[in-house]
Amino acid sequence: MTDIAGQFGVRSQLVAKACDGAEIARPRAGHWQKIEHGKSVSQSALNNDRFAAGDVVVIDASGWSILRT
Repeated sequence: MTDIAGQFGVRSQLVAKACDGAEIARPRAGHWQKIEHGKSVSQSALNNDRFAAGDVVVIDASGWSILRT
């Protein structure tokens, strides 16, 4: 989240909020640290019943929205 937010000049909390609002799966806290230390992590199946392949989630300083194709 931090890397993506930094690339686009927004706060990581906004990226997380957009993911949650658009029902986009994201790793739980500590996920990447566990992987770095060789521990196993659980994975969930992803669901794409809500969006078309070309839909885009747009995130900017004012919030987020979904552009439908």
